[in-house]
Amino acid sequence: MRLGIGRAALFAGLVIGGARDACAQTVRFGVMGDSVTRYLRALWTDDSTQNERAYCVQRARISSRPVLGGGVDSIYRVLAVKPVQATSRDPNHVQFECAPGTPELHTHTPATCLTDDASSCHFDGPLAFSCQPSRADYRELVTRGDQFAIIQCDRRAFRFYYPSDYVEPVLRPRTGDSGP
Repeated sequence: MRLGIGRAALFAGLVIGGARDACAQTVRFGVMGDSVTRYLRALWTDDSTQNERAYCVQRARISSRPVLGGGVDSIYRVLAVKPVQATSRDPNHVQFECAPGTPELHTHTPATCLTDDASSCHFDGPLAFSCQPSRADYRELVTRGDQFAIIQCDRRAFRFYYPSDYVEPVLRPRTGDSGP
């Protein structure tokens, strides 16, 4: 009997402890409104020499609901965007500012560029249609304190990213000989 109670207690501890960790995950879904999607699709071009473009999110709806175990599921719906003037831009980068608290959206080009000069860009290739935020994109998001940002990386593909996705790398001291 004691063995049965011990096993039951161990099983209950594993189930309850494991459930707490498994259910506490936060899930985020990014959704572009139909009118925004149509607008951005119409502006998309497959020109390999184009510069990245920038937009500020003008209207978004964020709905969240708690889930059993302490997590939160959120849906980020973008309902309107507005083009913004870039302070600098090239095929690999765009520098721009939206008002504080206003999420940003920028495009990535359908090209692989050897330099920031458009003449070095070629349609397709290993860097074309990149949907990954750069380290600078993440740092900007975290520094601004926005809840999310978006990359358009193809006519129909949009990547939402969030501050919690980015963990600043820990710099570890190098060991070994540094010479005399």
